[in-house]
Amino acid sequence: MKILLATSNLGGGTGTHLVRLLEHMELPADSAKMICFGPRTLDPPEPVSLIDAAREGPLHRFPVAQWREYRQLRELARQFQPDLLHTFFFWPVIYGRLLKRAGIVRRLIENREDEGFNWSRSDYRFLRLTRSIPDRIICVSEGVRKVVLEREGVSGKQAVVIRNGVAFPPPDPGPHELQAVRSELGLSPQHQVVGMVANLNRPVKGVRYFVEAAPMIAEAAPHARLLIVGDGKLRTGLEQKARELGVADRIIFAGFHSNVSQFYGIMDISVLTSLSEGLSMTILESMSFGLPVVATSVGGNAELVRNEETGFLVPPKDPSRFARAVVTLLGAPDARRTMGDKARRIIEQRFTLPAVADQYRSLYDHVAGNQPREELSS
Repeated sequence: MKILLATSNLGGGTGTHLVRLLEHMELPADSAKMICFGPRTLDPPEPVSLIDAAREGPLHRFPVAQWREYRQLRELARQFQPDLLHTFFFWPVIYGRLLKRAGIVRRLIENREDEGFNWSRSDYRFLRLTRSIPDRIICVSEGVRKVVLEREGVSGKQAVVIRNGVAFPPPDPGPHELQAVRSELGLSPQHQVVGMVANLNRPVKGVRYFVEAAPMIAEAAPHARLLIVGDGKLRTGLEQKARELGVADRIIFAGFHSNVSQFYGIMDISVLTSLSEGLSMTILESMSFGLPVVATSVGGNAELVRNEETGFLVPPKDPSRFARAVVTLLGAPDARRTMGDKARRIIEQRFTLPAVADQYRSLYDHVAGNQPREELSS
């Protein structure tokens, strides 16, 4: 079976997860190709050949860029003749539907990694008009599947759920490395660390509400320090907000790090204040490290965080409720330990990369007609 993958990004949560999945699929040599039309910070594993199609300059703008990308994918599909095309992000999804309608690819699988928070009405209009074309749409959570069914109008058979996975056991930084990180961040032994790993280019991550909760957390838990791992255009405004609230000395902006395991290793609690989520890699990673999680009750978060069992779920845009949940956990070390242990077991049982990779490979075989199987529904 030959597989062609098309994506607009090979970095961030989606790109990283895709690369890790491919590492566990054990694909034969020359059986898979990938084309990336946008930013790339990672390479696929060796059996998968990569075509880097990212372009810059005045011609790389709508609609010229999209026309050039479509033609490049069309030519690649004609040459490679894949058994199925698998697309990620909006424009590759559109290109894939056009190619299948034209008879250039026979089978089409699409991914939905979030709740479509940045897709417009016109985007959804086109998706509804062409909804019968994809063979399957992989949704990373039931929350995402619900959005796909409602907004795109696809059949229940088309939209299947395969949740994300993470490496397990996670990397172990070791006590010396963890102590070095704490020292570098100016943390003393008595400091409790409430940490968030987030892309500071995306307002949808809701980091401002984490900052707005800081004064309440600081008042109730003087030894607490809020750690933000990530960078982006929103950082300057968040730092200014922290100064205005008088908590600049309580919040640590650690910046971007490609390896965040040492930061999970020093956290007492992991948090996420997103306004929308698919299935958060941050939460999955946090749980694999045995951390209790305080997260907003949006998207797939409730499919990971079991309220009062592995952490707390709070409403979005509510710094007060968020702060109360964090303070409750900071004052309950036994509960943190119990919740973290249960979270770690859940990851081990249900969300490991090899298990998720097997589900992807099984769906590939099924859609390509190589292997009968029961329909995925959840």
